[in-house]
Amino acid sequence: MKVSETFSHLNKDEAFVKNATSPIAILDENLNFLSCSKKWESVYKTPLNSILGENFFEAMPNFPKCFQEKLAGAINGESQISNGKSIQLNNGQPVCVKYNIRPRVSNKRITGVIAELTMTESNNMESLLDDAQKVARTGAWEVDLKTNKVLWTKMVNIIHEVEPGYTPSTYEECFEHFKEGEYRNKIYEAANRAVNENIPWDEEVIMITAKGKEIWIRTKGQAEFIDGQCVRIYGICQDINEFKLEELKYREAAEQLKRAVTVSKVATWEFHLNDKLAIWDDTCFELHNIDKNNYNGSLFARWKKSIHPDDVDVIENLFTEYKNEITSKTNTIHYRVLFPNNQVRTLKATLTFISEIDSKTYKAVGVCVDVTKEKIAEKKLKQYANITSEQNNNLTNFAHMVSHDLRAHSTNLSVLTRLLLDEKNEDQKTQILAMLKSATDSLNSTVYNLNEVTQSSDTTNIEEKLSQVNLLKVLQNVKNNISLKFNKKEATSIFDVPPNVEVTVVPAYLDSILLNLFSNSLNYSAPQRKPVITVKSKTYGNKTKIDFIDNGRGIDLNVAGKNIFGMNKTFHRNKDARGVGLYITKNQVEAMGGNISVTSKIDVGTTFTITLNK
Repeated sequence: MKVSETFSHLNKDEAFVKNATSPIAILDENLNFLSCSKKWESVYKTPLNSILGENFFEAMPNFPKCFQEKLAGAINGESQISNGKSIQLNNGQPVCVKYNIRPRVSNKRITGVIAELTMTESNNMESLLDDAQKVARTGAWEVDLKTNKVLWTKMVNIIHEVEPGYTPSTYEECFEHFKEGEYRNKIYEAANRAVNENIPWDEEVIMITAKGKEIWIRTKGQAEFIDGQCVRIYGICQDINEFKLEELKYREAAEQLKRAVTVSKVATWEFHLNDKLAIWDDTCFELHNIDKNNYNGSLFARWKKSIHPDDVDVIENLFTEYKNEITSKTNTIHYRVLFPNNQVRTLKATLTFISEIDSKTYKAVGVCVDVTKEKIAEKKLKQYANITSEQNNNLTNFAHMVSHDLRAHSTNLSVLTRLLLDEKNEDQKTQILAMLKSATDSLNSTVYNLNEVTQSSDTTNIEEKLSQVNLLKVLQNVKNNISLKFNKKEATSIFDVPPNVEVTVVPAYLDSILLNLFSNSLNYSAPQRKPVITVKSKTYGNKTKIDFIDNGRGIDLNVAGKNIFGMNKTFHRNKDARGVGLYITKNQVEAMGGNISVTSKIDVGTTFTITLNK
């Protein structure tokens, strides 16, 4: 009787279980034995009277706990069926179990399970072959040419990335998985030769998986003939993608090495990471200034000794990272070689790491070339780039200084000239002429200083433009340059600066900085009070701190703080505000090795703090 027929009778007559031809047991909801067939008793040597009421796993101690999930599934109403599953009993014995476990139903309620378990000795060879296929990524296939039926093992489906039950439906469909063109044609021709001429094949080709991935496979096949007629072809399919890609990389590297050898002064070398064995050609010895026929100890030790101390760790870390699979397998590095005459040579090495999996050995092969001249040229190029950048900055600063500083002078001269033309009183004219002379002298001084910056023979080195100046004198001169504006605003200045304080600056820069700060304090003075500008200085170490304090409108730093020193940033609505003064000031302070910061409070005033070298 079939198993399905057996199970259809069990709920009707439990006594039928006794005479069932299969090992069948009835368990309650707690997996305790209620009954079993005589076949069960004989197969598992468990008389019913000895197991009745016993829990399944206590009565059958060798069954692994993984079976508990199967039994529990049936309790939950899910049938558990397998035509053969390899398991290992608790005593270590491998077996193959076929099972059919179903819910036991009484009055429309699940009251337990009915389990048919057939256990046979496991076919170790079959299991071993299955494991071997997985490890080797190798599957088997055959095509019956009489029926056109194709058979694949599970691994072939895995390699092709298709559903487990898929097989090609025709002989021609077998070839559609190979990459169209060279590789598909190669296998098609090889199969035809096998069918027509009984010639086996062994090819490495590219195939396209069901998911569109290109992979390398090895396919072997041969034909079977009966009475001179080919009845089937069969063979294996192996995924060799990883190894093939490594091989292709190696071939590419070897070809690169071959081309490099033909170029003058290009050295080739090989280094074994396991035993520190180094193999060099003659050019490699020459580049490292090592006498091929006269050196002590191992070549690796001698090579390591020739390298600049700062570069040894870089190279050794690269080798270590490769062995730990952190770095890529192809790298380019630069390192320096020391010569006895203190000469330094820079070498560029292109290397490829190679692993020999079977022997667990690692080596690097590559080429190296002298790139000392290129490195020197590269360094000079960077220097020229820096010089160009600095010159551009200087040019920008100079343009801003001309625009910003000369405008203040021209405005002052324009106003004085207009006053002179309109004034009738001779005494007042004399006074205005004196102020006009002072303004023109100041303009001349500014132009002189600007000219000095532009005429410097080496504009790339600001240190050559630095000189010590008396801070108090500069403050007084700058104030005098805009005395008319001071008078117009009825402003007061307080200089709390010792007369002997000197700072190291570019004079034109300091003039520009102070002129901008004075002008800002006057331009943005509070309308309800007369401007008071206080300048204090304090010297500590080799630095001088200058606090420039006014009682003007103040700046909302919560709004403008990030842009306070930005280009074209204005914070009040004066019609002549251009938003470049503080940008210029910050650049000039920093160019002289100083720094500038600001604190401010609305309707109280602003303090700029500048630190300069003594």
